[in-house]
Amino acid sequence: MKAHQINACGGSPLASFKHYLQSQGKSKSTVERYHSFALDFLAWLDADGTEVQNATAKEVLAYLQHLQKRGYQNPTRNLRLLVIKQFFNYQIEAGQRSDNPVAHLKIRGSKQQKLYPILSKTELEAIYQNYQVPEENDPRSKRNWFLSYRQSKARNKTILSLLIHQGITTTEISRLTTTDLRLRAGTIDIASSRKSNERTLELKSHQIMELMEYTYQLRPNLLAYQADKTIPQLFLSAPSAGKKQTTSTELSIFKKLSQDIKAQHPQFINLQQVRTSVITHWLKQHNLRKVQYMAGHRYVSSTEAYLVNQVEELQNAIEQYHPLA
Repeated sequence: MKAHQINACGGSPLASFKHYLQSQGKSKSTVERYHSFALDFLAWLDADGTEVQNATAKEVLAYLQHLQKRGYQNPTRNLRLLVIKQFFNYQIEAGQRSDNPVAHLKIRGSKQQKLYPILSKTELEAIYQNYQVPEENDPRSKRNWFLSYRQSKARNKTILSLLIHQGITTTEISRLTTTDLRLRAGTIDIASSRKSNERTLELKSHQIMELMEYTYQLRPNLLAYQADKTIPQLFLSAPSAGKKQTTSTELSIFKKLSQDIKAQHPQFINLQQVRTSVITHWLKQHNLRKVQYMAGHRYVSSTEAYLVNQVEELQNAIEQYHPLA
């Protein structure tokens, strides 16, 4: 495979695979090493008579078997596989191919960190549906604390909907302001931070109604408890038991929310597990770059880390080519 083929940009703003790697924030030494690994793979394809644009999982598995015969151990071959994934992603960016045929492939025996047990879509929906907000005519409604308690529960269910459907982090929930919500457009804006990119996410139809009710009915009630009536945060705290006002702008609800969910759903670990599950399900529906955007990841490698959760589903398809030991 000639060197110019790895540098072709095919109309992409990326000048080369090296530039692609640099755009992900990789160090100079890592860029050089990954580039050399990619060249080795391309040379092998050339010797095999396969155009890189036509390479499939079958060719990649054969290449990995070739490395195994040369004495490469699983950790090393897994790194080579990572580079191949990155190169195919580069080709997608460059308009040279439409898919990554090995996006979900891993080598058995490689040490990879399992993120969290994945909650199914049904389990995620059950977490939301089973989170109960007391009725207005609840037997406890005559007690002094009941009103703020009920309002807190209703707020929490609205937050839970965003965690489950948009995969927003708890930190992002706390930072949301009233101007981030665009109900007419049916979207919500997530601001960038030191660790994440900004993004605009679509709301589901039932969420629009729920957020409208929260914004125009519930939030004004919660705002009445605030010492600062100009506070811009979308989600507001309720006063602690026995108090009529709160001076804290910190939304310290997530520990108690997690405990409430755990009591009903033993398989639930924490809210990060929810985000991990949401992103993993997104990867089954959308390409890597779209999921990177939706998750707010600065680097595509952060999104790729979630692919380990899909391996079991693809293992049978992989083994028909070559079961890697």
